[in-house]
Amino acid sequence: KYGVGFRNGDIALGLEIQAKLDEMIADGTAAEISNKWFGADVLLKNEDFIEESEAPAGDNSLQAILDKGNLVLGLDDSFPPMGFRDDSNNIVGFDIDLATEVCKRIGVKLVLQPIDWDAKEMELSTGNIDCIWNGMTINDERVANMYFTKAYIANEQIVIVPTKSQIKKIDGLKGKIVGLQKGSSSLEALSKHDVFDEVKSITEFADNVTAFLDLKANRVDAFVVDSVAGRYIMANN
Repeated sequence: KYGVGFRNGDIALGLEIQAKLDEMIADGTAAEISNKWFGADVLLKNEDFIEESEAPAGDNSLQAILDKGNLVLGLDDSFPPMGFRDDSNNIVGFDIDLATEVCKRIGVKLVLQPIDWDAKEMELSTGNIDCIWNGMTINDERVANMYFTKAYIANEQIVIVPTKSQIKKIDGLKGKIVGLQKGSSSLEALSKHDVFDEVKSITEFADNVTAFLDLKANRVDAFVVDSVAGRYIMANN
């Protein structure tokens, strides 16, 4: 599942953003955004809080954002349809539309900050960004390093191969070159499968679009990726 990551101490900020997301789900705005990008309402409803649901005394993380007047959102700007560059080089996407509406309701400006996805935790902890909101899969390591409120989209890993490939199931990755995004949850997912120790090699890319282009160029035999991003990339290529 996907979630928005905040610094561990920024609970008040995370809860306010979650409150606005819940409000958007209730009034139908989130469904409209989802339909724009996916053709359906894919947002999760009635999810439980992953971590704290109340901010401790002295947590001024929300007030700090209100005082400075903007929310700096860190993202991989090559992760369609969540956040990516359009033909005019503008950053657009499902998460961007959600965040834009959330910031409007909070009363602050949204600032989009592309980051190296492999260094996302450092970008967050050093204060270069206020949150990571870009189709980020929730896992135990990330929960330990960040604060999450609720998951908002379900996700799974898929393996993409060329049309004429002989790879028909995951065991077919034995002896093959596998591409995936560096710092993504795809490597973690693949490493939990028995076939992991039998692949020929793993090539890590800066972003998923580049990995897909290398697949098309036959430089890798298969591409492991989040289903949300992978299916969008295939549909548009």
